Amino acid sequence: MRNVVRHFRMTMRFNFIISTFLILTSCNLNEQQNIQSRKDSSLFQVDTPYFAIDNADQTSYDGVYDSLAKAHVDTSTLNGKREWIMNHFLIENAPSGSDYDTLFDITYDGFKDYVIGYYGQSGTGIKNRVKVFFYDPKNNYYILNEQLSDLPNPTFYINQKKITGFYIGNGGGGGGRLEWINNKWTTTKEFEVHKEGDTAKWKISYPLKKKKEVVVRPFQMIPPKEILETDIKW
Repeated sequence: MRNVVRHFRMTMRFNFIISTFLILTSCNLNEQQNIQSRKDSSLFQVDTPYFAIDNADQTSYDGVYDSLAKAHVDTSTLNGKREWIMNHFLIENAPSGSDYDTLFDITYDGFKDYVIGYYGQSGTGIKNRVKVFFYDPKNNYYILNEQLSDLPNPTFYINQKKITGFYIGNGGGGGGRLEWINNKWTTTKEFEVHKEGDTAKWKISYPLKKKKEVVVRPFQMIPPKEILETDIKW
């Protein structure tokens, strides 16, 4: 009889230990899950910094950018199409904002194209940049033109049918001129420059004429007038 009682007590004690262990383990797992859940949820808060990437590679937007991403825009009108373009420009180019946006006919077809101007973030030289969208009258929408959008520090000489652009950093740079020929923008002049002490060699080429020349002049961050026409100021 004593052995039976002893066995019963040992069994009860063992079950109590096992039950306690399981309860503690369960509490610990639940707490860990709650902590992880709080961590995960914090990744989707509205105040998450712009372009913060969560564990699922999802993009979260901050403040005004979140509003822009969710904004409903009536793209049945040209004004709406331009608003849509500007909203996405602001989202994709943050923290750079737009300095201006304007309409003028860049393709000489009688319809105004859309240009957004902004200032770049990296580099040691002047960093005026643009995004250029040609208007397609046949389909009634705007198309990003990568050729002109790649031009740094552009100056549009619309009446003269030419555009110039350049970038010169502390050590050197280059630029060129485009002209409207046969209904497209064609490079007619290019230059590159490298700093050499107090002076520099400005190497100029004319692709259509297959002509090259070298001009020795002081190094500067804006090309001299005889090298390239520009309205860009320092």
